[in-house]
Amino acid sequence: MSFAVDVRHLSKTFVSGGQGRQRVQALRDVSLQIPEGEIFGILGPNGAGKTTFLNILSTLLLPDAGTVTILGIPSTPQNSRRLRSFLNMSSGYPNFPWCLSVEENLRFYGRLYGLPSSVLEQRIARLMKALELQRFAKVPFDELSSGTKQKLALAKAMINEPKIIFLDEPTVGLDPHVAAKMRERILEIQRETNVTVLLTTHNMREAEALCGRIAFIKDGRILKVASPGELKQFYHRESLEQIFIDLAVAQTQALESAAPPQEGPAADAGILMERHFWRDIAQWAERCQAFFVRNFLFGVRNIFTFMELVFWPSVSLVSVGLMGDFLQLQENALAFILTGAITAGVLQVTQLDVAYGLLYEVWSKSVKQTLLTPVGITESLFGAWFNGILRGGVIFIVLGLSARALFDFTSPPLGPMLIFLAGIFGCALLLGLIVNVLLLMFGQKAEITAWMFAYLFMLLSGIYYPVTTLPPFFYHVAEWIPITYFLEYLRQYFGFTSVFTHPLLKGTALTLVYLGLGLVLMRFAFHRARKKGIILRLSE
Repeated sequence: MSFAVDVRHLSKTFVSGGQGRQRVQALRDVSLQIPEGEIFGILGPNGAGKTTFLNILSTLLLPDAGTVTILGIPSTPQNSRRLRSFLNMSSGYPNFPWCLSVEENLRFYGRLYGLPSSVLEQRIARLMKALELQRFAKVPFDELSSGTKQKLALAKAMINEPKIIFLDEPTVGLDPHVAAKMRERILEIQRETNVTVLLTTHNMREAEALCGRIAFIKDGRILKVASPGELKQFYHRESLEQIFIDLAVAQTQALESAAPPQEGPAADAGILMERHFWRDIAQWAERCQAFFVRNFLFGVRNIFTFMELVFWPSVSLVSVGLMGDFLQLQENALAFILTGAITAGVLQVTQLDVAYGLLYEVWSKSVKQTLLTPVGITESLFGAWFNGILRGGVIFIVLGLSARALFDFTSPPLGPMLIFLAGIFGCALLLGLIVNVLLLMFGQKAEITAWMFAYLFMLLSGIYYPVTTLPPFFYHVAEWIPITYFLEYLRQYFGFTSVFTHPLLKGTALTLVYLGLGLVLMRFAFHRARKKGIILRLSE
């Protein structure tokens, strides 16, 4: 028999509180085998470990002990991206990017799965027709009813034609007739595709209607695995609901665990595909583009975010320019501080866009949905950065023209300006990367750093004054900040002598070194977030 899921001795404990004072054992030595093509139910009271189990199977959460094999492939951090290409999940409490329409959400997630445009558009049309979503195609997610959101969640879960789909309470909160239609759709999809379905639900009639077998789980342990009929016969009850109540209130140890683990099948070479460098690069670029488009739509559809990114740089430039006029600064001195104001505006806008790449996910509570796809740690980062470069470039032009019109600012030649701008964009990527790492390490409480770090580093790098005016300790700190060198490079064209030799070379070298270190740190933070459950908390 070929197993879709083969779990052996799985355990997971969550630690919370200072110095790990609270330990909650969510799963205890769970072993389970699920054949391909089965609809398998996982039932249990709240807090029993059902959702934790699904999150481990979907690679969002790492176990403390035990092994998981999906279609013959060991579920390890090294294999997780490949596994996610043929897994998907639908939740009864779906969250997606709020400003994207039904059609745009399906297109966004389809691109993350690397689907070609022609295939993706056909699949979107077919799924929207099957789930009666056509009339909501252009409606933003935050304007949909609960039932329509759950239909969208099911459509998203089928966008990559998965081999295994996890349904976490897919009909919770729906009207009875809507829930019945949803169950019909699930059965139709399973019959047409032979997809393996793992279902959690508190609706016992739903479990009986859909599931070939059911596992009862309580306190992280599997109590019994059998078909609905076998369960009723074993416990001498007429309904699953009566059995559920008995097991939920009973102080019972494991009555019967799953069948002893057998030898599973070898890895499917057709699923665990050989890596191809150029194909991987092309898919990476497509995913970056998907994040770029999503972030661009987020920005232009939220007028307040758009105005914030224009308002503060403009206010800063005008304030600095008027102060310079009041102090009757010489032309080169005024150019010195106006350059700082323009740099500050471009840096802040661009690094905020990089930080917003993950913050948009946090605010829309869609981190989980995105990380179910085969994305790595860099696609969202660079997609957001490319969007930041676009908006930062626009801000650069607006501020430069404003400075010229209001304060007779004369910019250096185009070549040095473009080189300087590229350096500032690189620094913005580093600042946004720091924010992403801190969010993965500490959760949503770290979001304030999106607005904090840019100003701190600008203060230390001499944004409005020569770094030689800094106290000795802070001057030496400034020597390790790339922004310092790019400012020194540009200000040479206003007649100021750089205090550093080869400022452009040093700034570029520091940026590249920090970028490499930052990506390593982000990989560590992502692994830790999967281990600690931070990814799941960012979606709550």
